[in-house]
Amino acid sequence: MARNSDFFQCEWVVNPDQKWLKTQWLALEARAESNLFLSWLWIGTWLDCFVDDFSVVVARNEACVVGLGIIVIHENKMTSLSLGRQFCLHRTGDRLLDQIWIEYNDFLLDRTVADLVRPLMTACVMNNMKGADTFVVGVTQDKDFLSCAVMGTDTFEHGTDTLMVLADGTVVLPEKEVGWESQAFQLYFAPLQKQHQTLDSYLSRSARYQIKRSMKIYQAAGGLKVITASSVAQGLVLFEHAAGYHLKRWGNRPGQSGFANPHFLRFHQELIRRGLPSGTVAIHHIYAGERDLGVVYNFHHGNWVLFYLSALNYDLSSSAEDRHLKPGLVAHYLLIQMAMEQGFDGYDFMGGVSRYKQTFANQTVGFAVYHYRFPHLLYRMKKVIRGLKRRVWSQNNSRCS
Repeated sequence: MARNSDFFQCEWVVNPDQKWLKTQWLALEARAESNLFLSWLWIGTWLDCFVDDFSVVVARNEACVVGLGIIVIHENKMTSLSLGRQFCLHRTGDRLLDQIWIEYNDFLLDRTVADLVRPLMTACVMNNMKGADTFVVGVTQDKDFLSCAVMGTDTFEHGTDTLMVLADGTVVLPEKEVGWESQAFQLYFAPLQKQHQTLDSYLSRSARYQIKRSMKIYQAAGGLKVITASSVAQGLVLFEHAAGYHLKRWGNRPGQSGFANPHFLRFHQELIRRGLPSGTVAIHHIYAGERDLGVVYNFHHGNWVLFYLSALNYDLSSSAEDRHLKPGLVAHYLLIQMAMEQGFDGYDFMGGVSRYKQTFANQTVGFAVYHYRFPHLLYRMKKVIRGLKRRVWSQNNSRCS
């Protein structure tokens, strides 16, 4: 594979034939870094469920496709006032449609040239933007989407920044803004294996105590067991069963539990139909005797277990002792043990900061939603307003101290 950017060409294709796209995507997926959220299973389901009008950025090295990215353009409005368009990578820009929670988002890239091609594809997207338009990427790791990007005719370095020269000769410095940020938590098994540690010996004394105390109570109720859905029909039943626990814990209003969102339900029901037969979708029902602990919905991809969501029963308290039960810690403890026994490389809790994730994880990854744009009066005004708000807040708090 050539490693000189002069060999790469990017093309903006509007509403391509989906059979062609699927063929190209699957071929490139085999040469890309493993990523469930960039697999055709996820992307194809997303397109079929939600997307009619889209564009594709295609990067080629001669006749070979080395990069693909699907862009949905969303009009960003506040009442009747246009705030520019959002060029969304593998998202729609609609909050309810995007509640399916894509993570590790990126262009699909040939792993041998990914760092060269990514900024060129970003340039292709931004060359189709104007005014207050924004390129939205997320949720993603902090990758170099702008370095050396060619935005028309030329680029050159200015300090640590990349200045971009548009076709009309205008020199601009693209802006990058963090719209949201968090962390992803992972338990990579290799360090444990290298030091001949079991999961028990790896965990802190406090975590071991809480898990063992809960497991002892559960064992007294008839023993712990994990039943994994073995058919699409069983998987759909467990997904429906999870709804009650999840809604009770996270709320039934828009933007709270995904189970309150019909778009979320439609997508995941279809994903289960497509992904469970191959083992990529794994839905587990956990019991303590006849007592229902709840459901954990995971993915298996790239020899990793990816934790997607849990819907647990927190209403098992029939005694003072039961109030100390930790169903979440126990559920993940059991599933991590299974993953280790089955030869997986690790257990990825993915995005969001929670105590139970920190309990198990031995590495973290920075996660964010990034907005890339050209300078514009609208965003300068927004920065001024945010600055004034912070100033007022600071003054008010200083008076109260």
